[in-house]
Amino acid sequence: MFSYQQIRSLNQLEMTVYKFIISHPNDVERLTIRQMAEQSHVSATTILRFLKKVGYSGFSEFKFALKQQRQQEAVQPKLQDLALIKQFFDQLSDHHFNDQIAHAASMVAAAKTTIFFGLGTSGSLAQYGGRLFANYGIYTLMISDPFRTPPVVEHDFYDSLLILLSVSGETEEVLRQARFYKENGANILAITADAYSTLAQLADFNIAYNIPQTQDVQGHLSTQLPVVFLLEQIAQHAYQEVADHLVL
Repeated sequence: MFSYQQIRSLNQLEMTVYKFIISHPNDVERLTIRQMAEQSHVSATTILRFLKKVGYSGFSEFKFALKQQRQQEAVQPKLQDLALIKQFFDQLSDHHFNDQIAHAASMVAAAKTTIFFGLGTSGSLAQYGGRLFANYGIYTLMISDPFRTPPVVEHDFYDSLLILLSVSGETEEVLRQARFYKENGANILAITADAYSTLAQLADFNIAYNIPQTQDVQGHLSTQLPVVFLLEQIAQHAYQEVADHLVL
């Protein structure tokens, strides 16, 4: 329903509207614009500005389109789970997104040591990333204990890159690692679902895959396929950059 180009054009308040719509599609259909503004904690003007950016002339037109999409998904339920993945892969036609992958790969190629960290599912993916990068000959370490006491003696990590994986970008243990390594000279690369998260702001560079976050009481249920894809692309590009440099 929304293209990557449209999402990338949103400011932080408009992104709040986008997240609310994606997270509460059925609720939006029955809400007035004033009720939606109250529940999403933005103004009605912000909602209208958002709708204009994504191609709708007004709230009524958007609600009609949303209803039509829901009816289509009811007829083709198996395609619902693929919609967000398709949205992510649509980004690959955008030069800006590919430039982000290339920039992240250059950070990896320039670092003497690449360190991975994440928690929960992101922790498992951090382990995967560490192993994947090692397979490409990139010297990689993995932080597995989020509560490990930082070194007492100051250490200069100026030639190290810390790659942090976090869906929300707000997990305190992840932010603690970002602050510690940044204060000690490391470059920080974050891969998150939210371009406006605290982690994204702390990092030297952030790639946001802009998939709406889904969770229950036990934790995040958001698809992690974009993270796997990004890790593989970054590893391949970094390996090629290092190999080209050695040839020269």
